[in-house]
Amino acid sequence: EARAVTWQNWAGNQQADPLVVRPRDVAEVVDAVKSAPGRVKAIGSGHSFTAIGVPEGTQLVMDRMAQPVEADPVSGLVTVQAGMPLHALNRWLEQHGLAMTNLGDIEVQTVSGALSTGTHGTGERYGGLATQIRGLELVLADGSVVTCSPTERPELFAAARISLGALGIVTSVTLQTVPLFALRADERPMPMPEVLDRFDELAAASDHFELYWFPHTQGALTKHNTRIPLADATAPLSGFRKWLDDDFLSNTVFGWTQKLARV
Repeated sequence: EARAVTWQNWAGNQQADPLVVRPRDVAEVVDAVKSAPGRVKAIGSGHSFTAIGVPEGTQLVMDRMAQPVEADPVSGLVTVQAGMPLHALNRWLEQHGLAMTNLGDIEVQTVSGALSTGTHGTGERYGGLATQIRGLELVLADGSVVTCSPTERPELFAAARISLGALGIVTSVTLQTVPLFALRADERPMPMPEVLDRFDELAAASDHFELYWFPHTQGALTKHNTRIPLADATAPLSGFRKWLDDDFLSNTVFGWTQKLARV
């Protein structure tokens, strides 16, 4: 049943007052596509800063279709419903001794939202999330339900991996995962000119390399993450140290520095 709500995206820079439907299964997605007034647009967590998630008629919120479907620890293939958030996916994969090959640094997105908008991580040897897809189930604009993969409807599959919602509504995703691993993190400040001069070297030396430039300064924070076996991992940071490093220093203080530098 559709109802009017006030919606805004994660950043708060996009707002709307759509009719919202929260389907519980594929049949209810099909019904919404066929009967909902106006254009139908699915939304995950609204993480995109752009207006791509702003509805023009009816908005399908996929949070009731957020369950795991099946996992094969031998092949690493897993299937989940489209509305499953990445943080829930990660915890579920861990229970099966599995992990995503690559992820971004935000885990609030839904699986389908992150895939459809081209979310990526870092690492010159690893592709973004779309390269990990092995199959999709979609509801098309006429209400038909189709599946696609590299061997089944390969042209649709190639386009649907990063579809921006244009081809239909993703209802489930099959992903190729890898055995669970740990990361050794090395974070340090570096002069921005040195980072630029040595970028290829730095990117090649780590599995995942990224940097944050402090605007209007010559300073940068570099992050080097290298995969290691779980048996070689040390204890993770304490809750306080994790909050201090990741939330306070890397986000709050970084934000203050940007605002001060702009002034």
